[in-house]
Amino acid sequence: MSTQIDVNATNKTTQDDEINLGILRELGSIGAGHAATSLSDILQQSITIDVPKIHNVKPYLIPQFYNLHDVPTTGILLQLNEKYGCDILLTFEYIEARKIAAMMNMVSSVDELDQTMETSALQELANILIGSFLTSISDFVGVGLMPTTPQMVTDTFDAIIDNFLVKQSMVSDNALIFETRFKRNGEDAKSILMIFPTQELKDLLVERSKSMMGV
Repeated sequence: MSTQIDVNATNKTTQDDEINLGILRELGSIGAGHAATSLSDILQQSITIDVPKIHNVKPYLIPQFYNLHDVPTTGILLQLNEKYGCDILLTFEYIEARKIAAMMNMVSSVDELDQTMETSALQELANILIGSFLTSISDFVGVGLMPTTPQMVTDTFDAIIDNFLVKQSMVSDNALIFETRFKRNGEDAKSILMIFPTQELKDLLVERSKSMMGV
């Protein structure tokens, strides 16, 4: 007995998926633009963003995808409130993170930083930057998105990302990652903002966006 495939239904599903990803990308662009403005205000420097991207990657392939395996990295980790669920990871290469912490503490050299100064500055940075990102999306779709208190860790990139790999592999065969990168004074700030939304959150954001646009 042969199995027939409804090509029209398959094409429609693919088109719907592309539309939904486009909506999520546009929401991300709105959030990233506001985050860049907030970061610029904090550092008193010109901050721009690359065009935000959405990647659909098998969790175990994420380290290969970024190819930053043993790069010393500072990561600031947050989650959304339990109602929606979402992991957020802001990373900086270790040296870049220290430079930013020095600027925020208004010291002339990273050698003048102690661990408390550095941690406090970077956690504040994440609060403001990610808070601005989420608030702009919340205002657009009318959904309250409240982050948890940020936690900072310094390790290799792969060691930091490992926790996300385990969690993502438990909930889905593929991890949908929203990614944006920042530039400071026109140069790569060696920073990546990654957001791992749950299926429930993705569906909610798409549904609310379509309703706002009358789709």
